[in-house]
Amino acid sequence: MVKKQLYKHDTASYVIEHEVSQKREEEFKQWQQSITQAASQFDGYLGTTVCPPVEHDNKWYIMVQFDSSNTLTNWLESDVRHNLVEIGKQIFLSSKITHFKTGLERWFVKQEAHPPAWKQILATLMGLYPTVMLLSLLQSSFSWTHSWGFADVMLLSNFLSCCLLTWLVMPFVAWLLKAWLQPKNRNLTQINWIGAAFVLTALALMRSIFAHSA
Repeated sequence: MVKKQLYKHDTASYVIEHEVSQKREEEFKQWQQSITQAASQFDGYLGTTVCPPVEHDNKWYIMVQFDSSNTLTNWLESDVRHNLVEIGKQIFLSSKITHFKTGLERWFVKQEAHPPAWKQILATLMGLYPTVMLLSLLQSSFSWTHSWGFADVMLLSNFLSCCLLTWLVMPFVAWLLKAWLQPKNRNLTQINWIGAAFVLTALALMRSIFAHSA
């Protein structure tokens, strides 16, 4: 079920996971239609996508999109939504919400909540540095780019970097560092230090490898 699919790149969204028993699916569908209708009355609303459970599962995923973080916040903090959520709690077994906005957060949308900015920076650097270095080494070996201007080479390099980071590198990095980005252990200080040390060691190792191959 897709409502008003007018999606833009500079938007703000949230994804919510509802666990619903099969016996109450019809009630949930009616409730979801009500909250979607309510959201559509707010300024900046772009659309809602409803993903039903796959076979042998009872989790529904709902994505709601607004045109900015401000309009999204207005909806999330509204009394209308809060009242409807209270009604919904009588229907679904549990729910879990994930917020994300444009920027580096999009590479971490599968996390239960945003990692702190310093972790996002280190994780992004861990993916960005080898990607850029490898592309630079590859491009230097392509004779057909030698006649290109600097701006053209950089445009191609940035395009390829963005593609690789979005679809391959950053999903892998987010998975690899999941225990550090979103620690469940209470000993957060120790986990933070260990994770940061791991990332910095990996960067130092990659720097050493690239320095000898350049």
